[in-house]
Amino acid sequence: MTTLPLDGVRVLDLTRLLPGNYCTWLLSALGAEVIKVEDPGAGDYMRDFGAQVDGMGATHHVANRGKSSIVIDLKAPSGVELFLDLVATANLVVESFRPGVMDRLGVGWDRLRAVRPSIVLASISGFGATGPLAATAGHDINYMAFAGLLDRFGGGEQPPMVPVVPFADLIGGGLVTALGAVSLVLQAQRTGQGGRVESSLAESVALLPSLALCDRLAGAAIAPPGQEAYDGGRAWYRTYRLADRGYVAVGAVEERFYANLCNIMGRPDLIDIQHDLARQDEIADALETEFAGLTRAQADAKYADTDTCVVLVNDFDDMFESAHASARELVRRDAALPMPVLVAPMVVDGARLPERGPAPRQGEHTEAVLRAAGIDEVRIKDLLNDGVVAQRG
Repeated sequence: MTTLPLDGVRVLDLTRLLPGNYCTWLLSALGAEVIKVEDPGAGDYMRDFGAQVDGMGATHHVANRGKSSIVIDLKAPSGVELFLDLVATANLVVESFRPGVMDRLGVGWDRLRAVRPSIVLASISGFGATGPLAATAGHDINYMAFAGLLDRFGGGEQPPMVPVVPFADLIGGGLVTALGAVSLVLQAQRTGQGGRVESSLAESVALLPSLALCDRLAGAAIAPPGQEAYDGGRAWYRTYRLADRGYVAVGAVEERFYANLCNIMGRPDLIDIQHDLARQDEIADALETEFAGLTRAQADAKYADTDTCVVLVNDFDDMFESAHASARELVRRDAALPMPVLVAPMVVDGARLPERGPAPRQGEHTEAVLRAAGIDEVRIKDLLNDGVVAQRG
């Protein structure tokens, strides 16, 4: 690609941790210039999480690559002034402080738009800027709990299983925020007027329109976890153990897929009873017997390209090493990066988005970014001497 969709868009990223990191990485992958604005202390402590590679956490290497990092002390008046000078050159500010913090720092919405009327402010918070929970601390597990989703990961007397993927962080902080921010940037380019978008991690999952949730909105009763049609309550929408290792996932919802499955198993007698609730155990017994007699390799070979919605349940290594992941280039290995990374989850004009450089060390690009923004050398030197900015890395 000679150009990327967001070429020319400058983003000032005040966020910490995965929600904002993922949002601004998506923007960076699409071509935006993303400048991480970090405090003189710990900065973005995402670097401390997980396996350490080249002195920084693996998730940081994946979700912050392609960005620059500068250190500015926003608690110092000259730091606020400098940040506002950068705002004057930017299209978008993304922040994930608790509601009210931006105003207390002196860089709230009114101040930002006074400096640049076309600026867009994207704010990520746990429970939203208003309401009884607005100031409540939380993490993904808490937002999933509020949304009613964590409850659906349990069954009977078993406690809810906490998913390893932080859905609220990635959906609410990442995807929802990025979509809202890009929409307002487009509006600003058209009208000259910026705007604010607020995304709540809890609301991002609470407002996902699952079948069970929508049925409940309609006043219908829903079954306990594990008993609804699409959470394992039907034999044709479950996982089944294989002979050697792991499971297969069966999702034969449509009648033709289910019929194909029954015929391949040699059980056409089960076709007409797909939706008979009283005979789900009979179908499940047949499926258990079928897959208990097959290894992973045998099941993969038998059900490949059969239109049965039968897929092996992979672990991460299985996925990385699969022929499909290789063909689709899901994992990228680049000489400029210290570890393999995941590509952006979209294909543009038939190609994967190009790599845009490694994740930054805290303050690695402070002087370069300030010079590019037109800050003169005397002022940069004074700010460095006063500790308002820092060149690190």
